[in-house]
Amino acid sequence: MKTVGPSDRLLAVMEYLMAAGPEPVKQVQISRDLGIPTATVNRIVRTLAERGYLFQTSEKYCIPNFRLIRNVPMSEGYLSVLSELMTEITATHKVSVEAVVVTGFDLFWHSRTELPDASVAIRAVRGFRRSLWELDAMSRLYLSRLGWDEVSYRFFTGGFFRSGLEMGGLAPTEARRIIESVADTVFDYDFDGNHVGVRRFATIIEDENGKFLHLLSIAEAAVPVRDKDKHIAEKRDILRDARERLKAQIKAEASGARPHYPNLKVVK
Repeated sequence: MKTVGPSDRLLAVMEYLMAAGPEPVKQVQISRDLGIPTATVNRIVRTLAERGYLFQTSEKYCIPNFRLIRNVPMSEGYLSVLSELMTEITATHKVSVEAVVVTGFDLFWHSRTELPDASVAIRAVRGFRRSLWELDAMSRLYLSRLGWDEVSYRFFTGGFFRSGLEMGGLAPTEARRIIESVADTVFDYDFDGNHVGVRRFATIIEDENGKFLHLLSIAEAAVPVRDKDKHIAEKRDILRDARERLKAQIKAEASGARPHYPNLKVVK
């Protein structure tokens, strides 16, 4: 059970109103569905109305006058499923799992599980940022979804460079070829590892409309393996199954008319 305070209750009400769309919602309905005391909902609604964020009718209906949008639309429920999934993969397969979002021109490490008994230190911890100009598996997958016209509009195309032991610069034509080579796949990897000895396998996670959401990757030490093809296939299968589970969560959330908070414990 999650114990919440005033800020959580305010956000819960605002998220509820956003999920309701243009349809007016009664205050008593908000209170009932969220499990928040009526008096608390009344105070929140009165404050939002006084600040101009919603309109109140004489029948105590609420009409939102604001937009509440996540730039990376991952709900609390989705993040919980993602965290459990990453922990499960690490425990089962002894690899580090990373959830990586895109902010501007950077990859941003949203979360990461620790690599058990790592023979190489992974510097990319939670909060780590790295330029998209380094064309590793994650950058390639993301940029391929933009299309070259959008890439050339938003990025300096002469700035891309190879990922790996030899991080050489790339001509725009070669960068384009590398990016477009993964346009039709959801899985990519850098088997030989990067310049610090980390090998990554990555997949792309998209929302219900096929819009980019985040990347999910497996990171491990770039040490020799007995059967390269088998090793790649194993990582592909792990990420494929993870992708399907996350897609199922996204679909379940998209089918819901309004958010529900079954694990919300309100402190009066």
